[in-house]
Amino acid sequence: MSRAASRAMRLKEMERLYYQKPWSDAVLADWLGVDRTIIYRDRMEMEASGVPFVEESRGRYRIDRQKYLSPVRLDIREKLSLYLAARKAAQLTRVGQKPMASALSKLAAAMQNPMMEKLVQSAEKLMASTQRPQQERVFETVAHAWVDGLRLRVQYQGLTTRNPYWDRISPYLIEPSLWSDSVYVIGLSNVWDKIVAYRLDRILKAALGEPFDIPEDFDEDAFLRHAWGVWLGEGEPQEVALRFAPGPAAKRVLESVWHPLEQVEWLEDGSVVWRAPIAEWREMLPWIRSWGVDVEVLEPEALRETLMGEARALARLYGWQIGRDATSDSVLDDFFGG
Repeated sequence: MSRAASRAMRLKEMERLYYQKPWSDAVLADWLGVDRTIIYRDRMEMEASGVPFVEESRGRYRIDRQKYLSPVRLDIREKLSLYLAARKAAQLTRVGQKPMASALSKLAAAMQNPMMEKLVQSAEKLMASTQRPQQERVFETVAHAWVDGLRLRVQYQGLTTRNPYWDRISPYLIEPSLWSDSVYVIGLSNVWDKIVAYRLDRILKAALGEPFDIPEDFDEDAFLRHAWGVWLGEGEPQEVALRFAPGPAAKRVLESVWHPLEQVEWLEDGSVVWRAPIAEWREMLPWIRSWGVDVEVLEPEALRETLMGEARALARLYGWQIGRDATSDSVLDDFFGG
């Protein structure tokens, strides 16, 4: 192996080691089997090339992981997987647009055309979109709080509250909503004395607080197991049962896994009954509405009544008159021409 190739391999290994923990020049020299002066010279060169170092303690250095993304080497399958996720994220992003654009640009450097070209285009579109500096500051503060294990003092504007209020939360998790472009920070609230989900773009202001520890018994998978998205609900989950009409709707339902605990039954008439225990069925309403007359709510009764009420409201909006004592079948037949 040539001297240049050997040095290139050593620099890659030094980058990996410095990224993991702090090293003194002497200890790292022993580890790599070279002279201490070589380690010092290589570290100086790495720093001059833009690798950010911090001195953890006297004479012990590590790479600042908050300012540096270690290079990742991907095969073609991994590249495509990341590309698809990045493109979808770019299309849905409403918060953190500038960081997303920067991340896409960096990710593009690890890709090859046409993936690289498409990611660069996505980054340029995000940078050209309307920027919201205050939301960017909130985004960064929340990220630091979660990564560094710090409490957050937030001013939050709830969807149904007239005025914003202040709360102090311990962020356990940052989670995107499965069915929308929303992002939530999930954690223990001082105001509500329970775990809450705060939508990121409804946080008006955020400031870092003191350190905290996530309870050892907090299991995020179990916690979100019955959630349709991120709504946590109260009490025990309720079973939601939906019947999808024969034809394209039934086939489409079978093409995807909509919930990890779902059960699907294909009936003789070609319709499909879909069931799952859901923590808060109100979170499902937009998804159920999107199927129109191709879906019927079987249970719970409260969900069925809610959609019947919406059907009556739609009928009035479009000039149809439906009595309040109408049955489910007559509402559907009268309104939709059955």
